[in-house]
Amino acid sequence: MDALIGAILTRELWNVGLNLTMVALGGWYLAATGPQRKPQIGWEPVSPGRKMLFLTGLLLFYLALGSPMEAIGHELFSVHMLQQSILYLIVPPLMIRGIPDWMWRHWLQSFPFKKWSVWGRRPVVALLLFNGLFSVYHLPRVFDFLMGDELYQLLSHVVLFLAAGLMWWPVLTPLEEEMVLQPLRKLAYLASAGMLLTPACALIIFSDQLLFASYEGVRLFPVLSPRNDQQLGGVTMKIIQEIAYGVAMGHVFLQWVRREGKKNIYGVPDEPVSVSSVEWNRGNIGERGDLK
Repeated sequence: MDALIGAILTRELWNVGLNLTMVALGGWYLAATGPQRKPQIGWEPVSPGRKMLFLTGLLLFYLALGSPMEAIGHELFSVHMLQQSILYLIVPPLMIRGIPDWMWRHWLQSFPFKKWSVWGRRPVVALLLFNGLFSVYHLPRVFDFLMGDELYQLLSHVVLFLAAGLMWWPVLTPLEEEMVLQPLRKLAYLASAGMLLTPACALIIFSDQLLFASYEGVRLFPVLSPRNDQQLGGVTMKIIQEIAYGVAMGHVFLQWVRREGKKNIYGVPDEPVSVSSVEWNRGNIGERGDLK
C-alpha cells in the first residue's frame, strides 16, 4: 500500500505534456463558448452545466491517461479496467453532451467529422464495432501483445475511444437532425450494449486461472493476488458499465416523458426548430439563403 501511495505522489508519473494539452483545450473551449465571443449565425449561449460536463470529461481523460493510473494499470489489472471504464464509458458521454449544438454542426460539415457522423448514423454498426473491438482487446494473446508495447497500447486507446464515441452518439447526440433512434429503440440499444459487454466481463470474473501473462510474476503493488485482482477488474468494469448505461437510460426516459408531456399539453414537438437547425438543413440541401 505504501508503494501505491508513493506512486501517486511521484511527479514523474504525472504527464505534464498531456496536462498542458488538456488545459489548453479547456481554455479554448471556454473562449469559444464564452460571452465575449462575437456571435455568428447559429451561435447560441452555452449553459454552465454543459460547460461543466465538457470540463469534467477533460479532467477524467487526463486522470485516466496522464496520471499515475496509467503506470499503476500495468501492475494492477483492476486499475487498468478502471482506466478503461473511464475512457470508454464515462468520458465520451460527457464530451458529446458538453459540446454545444452549433459547434457540432460546424464540425460535422468538415472532414473527418463528416465521415465520422455517417458511421454514427448506423447504430448497429457502431454497437457491434465497439463491443467487438473491446472483446478482441481482452483476448489474452492480444491483450499481452498490446500491453507489451507502449505505442500499440496508445493506438488501442485511440481506436477504442473513437469506437466508444460512435457507440454513444446515436443515444446522446444533441442534434435533432442526427437522431436516428426513437426513445424506445434507444433504451433497447443501451440494453443490447450491456448484454454485448457482459461475456468479456464474465470471462474475466469467473475464470479459475490468471488469463493475462502481463500480470504474472513479481508485483510492485501487492495489494491483491493476481487472480483476485483480475476478478476485481472484471467486477469494476461491469459495475461502472451498469451505472453508465443506467444513467443514460434514465436520461433517455426522462427526455421521452418530457417530450410526450409537452405534446399532450401543447400539441407541439418538444422543442421548436431553432435558427441554427434551419440554417444547417438549408446548408445540407443547397445554397444557404437569408431567413425570412
